[in-house]
Amino acid sequence: MTRLQRLFSWIRGHVIVADSIITALLALFMFGLGNNIEFNPGLLYNYPAQVQMVWSIALLVPLITRRRWPQISALAFVVLVLLHLLFGPCMLITDFFATFMLYSVILYGNPHNSKVFIVLAFAVDGLASIIMGWAMTVGPILAVGTGQFSAVDATVLNGLSSCNTVYSGRGLSNDCTDTILQYMVMMFVAIALCLASTIIIAYWQRARLMTVRMMQERNDAIAAREVEERNIAALAERARIARDMHDVVAHTLSIIIVQSDGGRYAGANDPVVARSTMETIRHESEHALHDMTRLLGVFGGSPHADYADIDALIAQARTVAPDTVITREIIGDARPDMLGDRTSVAIYHVMQESLTNIRKYAGPKVTVHVTESWDDGTLTMTVTDSGRGASAGLDGHAPGYGLTGMRERIEAVGGSVTFGPRIGGGFAVCATVPFATNASAMSSHSSCKDAHAASMAIDGLPADAPAMRLSEYGTSGETRTILSPKLPTLPTMQTIRASLRSKPIAQAIDISGRRFNWVERLSQWTQRHYVLVDTIVTALLIMTFGSASISLFSYGMGPEQLPFRMLIVMELLPLCMRRRFPESCALIIAILSTLQLIVFEPIDLANIVASMSALHAAVLYGRERAWRWTGLVSIINALLVGVKVMLSLLDYPSISVFLIQGIITYEPRRTTWLASGAIFTGLVYTMAVLATCGGVIAMARWTRSAARTHSSCRQGRRH
Repeated sequence: MTRLQRLFSWIRGHVIVADSIITALLALFMFGLGNNIEFNPGLLYNYPAQVQMVWSIALLVPLITRRRWPQISALAFVVLVLLHLLFGPCMLITDFFATFMLYSVILYGNPHNSKVFIVLAFAVDGLASIIMGWAMTVGPILAVGTGQFSAVDATVLNGLSSCNTVYSGRGLSNDCTDTILQYMVMMFVAIALCLASTIIIAYWQRARLMTVRMMQERNDAIAAREVEERNIAALAERARIARDMHDVVAHTLSIIIVQSDGGRYAGANDPVVARSTMETIRHESEHALHDMTRLLGVFGGSPHADYADIDALIAQARTVAPDTVITREIIGDARPDMLGDRTSVAIYHVMQESLTNIRKYAGPKVTVHVTESWDDGTLTMTVTDSGRGASAGLDGHAPGYGLTGMRERIEAVGGSVTFGPRIGGGFAVCATVPFATNASAMSSHSSCKDAHAASMAIDGLPADAPAMRLSEYGTSGETRTILSPKLPTLPTMQTIRASLRSKPIAQAIDISGRRFNWVERLSQWTQRHYVLVDTIVTALLIMTFGSASISLFSYGMGPEQLPFRMLIVMELLPLCMRRRFPESCALIIAILSTLQLIVFEPIDLANIVASMSALHAAVLYGRERAWRWTGLVSIINALLVGVKVMLSLLDYPSISVFLIQGIITYEPRRTTWLASGAIFTGLVYTMAVLATCGGVIAMARWTRSAARTHSSCRQGRRH
């Protein structure tokens, strides 16, 4: 976290302290200029300067808590204003801070109460206009005859003496009534304009902050989703490793158990068979160790066994269990090259898990039949045996994860698998996988279910039972519906109008369900369509500066200055992309500004506007370290401005003229400045430009740090 971010974080955590400092600075500035109004009567009396200062200090107190407790502070300010209108001076300089309080209560208070405070503000405006209109024209009610107020004071202010006789018993004359009404209307309109401007700015800022919060919440949601996806990927990887370990360990241990049982009986009578058995166990153990190292990535992720290794897998099963008869039948034209890598590996694991389960649960002297059916787009592999079938589960063993892992592997490649005991004994596994070229177009009806429904049925379950019901008995099926893609059609006029219509303007609603007003909708629209807004602003700037220019150090803008006009337009054009491509925009304007400072005579106001806007956008919206190169460019341009000012005072029209013709050969039009004065003035301009650019960079950095600190604070509160 940078220093600016830490400072802004501290300010956000100590709002009252920050507002107290700001209020104290405002008070010092205000009282330093002079807070007292010489002619400032109240409704009752004409109050001295000391009383005005006391009321002013009292009105400053609610400013300290305007962001911490905005609604309470606003109500306290209203009460103080009403009190000083009735029992104090009718006008104070601190009354201007009513706009601050209204801004704060709209921005930081409850949005549902904003209209109440707006109505209250205009009501106080009306009351203040009436009291000020009366006190300023007629005078205080209780001050007549006390020497504190005379009719001459009102006459001096209004230039009329028609209201001098109000308190003498003659009543209000027509001229006096007109004067009072005019003063009241004038004050009401002036205050109302200030309040209306404040309301628009507050609503605009509130909608902008809500847009920023929505974007931050969206970014937080994206970050949380990425973390969740990483966790899911880690869990999936663990599940994959667990499945692979199960396949490797279960397959190898089943072979070792069978071989060790045989070797134990053959060891006493047939040493050759025992030696062969031990050799098989050693070979399978080494093979399992190699598979484990490959599984854990020790050898850099070697490829898994796939369809091509099925023959070796069947041969291994025949060697381990000689009394088991295994036959393999291939129907159709076998095209293993059409299978994808993952599909080929999945089919291998189906065969491996099937043979492992046969060795573990089918019993001795089992007949195994493997059928592969290849058609135009799919491969269907069926493994059936004549073993124990449903009775294998009567020994009380808990079901493992082999069949679950098999289903997950097949479904991951877009296939389907069914398994279960057969009527009459035995077990069957049927897997259907698509070719790699049409994995997304699997048939909506599984061939496993059609081809092997009879053999997969168990007691009490019809052969044509739906797949959902089969799953209750340990089988599964899959049904997919393939939708044909829609042909492109030409958009209608209604569709075009709907696409051009601004959705935020029509459907802007905050999180509490309150519909936005037109100011908030317009603010959100400008935030969402910032490129269009920047383009409109740029067009207005071009039209403004293209028709009239305000230039420094120019002796006339005649037709010969057409290239300079074109340069101004070229400098302003990149501003339409100042928020979309901030650093590119700043670089283009910096190059053109340097060219203008060196080649052309005047420094136009358009150059200053374009440069400062691009500098602010580059630091605010660009990369984190964009302030470095923009600061360096600012220093270079500030030096060029100083040199240009110095040469202009020495009667050189541009830097290029001085560089090309030189100080000796060029004859200036007039020489009115000494060299020392020109150098000093150039240094002053250089420092002024540096200060301006530094202020723009600091303001952009401050805004950027504020946004990041606000986001980090929200994340910290969430965690």
